[in-house]
Amino acid sequence: MNPLAKIKKIRKQRFLILSAGGPQSGIQCIYIAVEGDSWETLAHAEVPYPDLVEQLVETLILTPHPTVSLDQLAWLDQKISWLFLECAKNALAHAHKSLRRPHLIVMNPCTIFNGSSGDNIQAKSWDVSLGDAQLLASAFKVPAISGFARHSNLAGGPGRLPLFPGNVKIAKSIEPVSIYLNIGLISHLTIIDNQAMHTVLDSDVGPGTCLINMAAKEAGCENGFDRDGSYAAKGSVNTGCVEALVALEWFSRPSPKHAFLQDFVGSYEHPAVKALAPLDKIATLTALTARSAFEFFRREYHHVLPAEVIRVSGGGAHNLTLVDYLLTYFAPVQLQSVEESGIPAALRIPLALGLTVHEYILDHPGPWKAGVNPEIEGIGRWVFP
Repeated sequence: MNPLAKIKKIRKQRFLILSAGGPQSGIQCIYIAVEGDSWETLAHAEVPYPDLVEQLVETLILTPHPTVSLDQLAWLDQKISWLFLECAKNALAHAHKSLRRPHLIVMNPCTIFNGSSGDNIQAKSWDVSLGDAQLLASAFKVPAISGFARHSNLAGGPGRLPLFPGNVKIAKSIEPVSIYLNIGLISHLTIIDNQAMHTVLDSDVGPGTCLINMAAKEAGCENGFDRDGSYAAKGSVNTGCVEALVALEWFSRPSPKHAFLQDFVGSYEHPAVKALAPLDKIATLTALTARSAFEFFRREYHHVLPAEVIRVSGGGAHNLTLVDYLLTYFAPVQLQSVEESGIPAALRIPLALGLTVHEYILDHPGPWKAGVNPEIEGIGRWVFP
């Protein structure tokens, strides 16, 4: 029997969802049980990157023209594949003994490049990712799905993760309109109309922690990033620099829009940024992250119902100074961490991805024909034991 047909017949399906974050994030995993419109978290785990892995990932992601040998790249791919397996085992070890066998593995690999391919044919953008889903499928003897960004590229799309209708399943019945701001390396805003059960807006909005991390590393911050915002709190925001950066062309583009890291990393060399003292640079770029998210929201939110709460997720949710800036800009709209809804801050996006895959397996309606190529359907690459 087709393995996916077998999964479809299971009333309460268990999905093991793994996702690789930025250099300082490592591998995150959430293990869920899904039945109809309901889901519950069975366990979750995180595995940080070892120092050498973190350094190589950071070099590949943030350096415009990185110099990494093929044997280093092969080693990194292998190492990250085994880190995925370690994280999966850690999560399952925390689940009840009777629930430690998943029915499906969903894997979002470590993306070291996602951007324009410089070609004018069907696939105008491309991704390069690390981590092999075959290792997970073979280790646990269950099907796995991965390669979501690559699948989108092949279909002529921008390389997005398929998060609809997973986002809707998360937001359902929370409030009339649910607003999610995810602050990873790039900030992303999602607005869900829970009464109409559809996505009102889903777009990248500006830099997340990518520029903050670069400034923190330059300033010699412990672990190379400003985890709780303590360094930003010691600096002063240069409002002129913030104004100069938000005036750049990318920020004025209409929604929905998709950002690549290259769209923001170049801003780090802006004369107004280079002139700042180290701590002032961290504070200013932290303010830029909050300001760009607010300006996008102010310009693009047109729903008939007023916004009441914005739920923040991603690594940036732990940066207290960034959260303070967001509170100032968005007032009187409240800000809450998704952790108040029982979702670990780093795992809302992986959760939405897993719930989307669940809807796809059950043949529920969705935007499964991605991009502009009618010959490419589905949402990812399937791997079987």
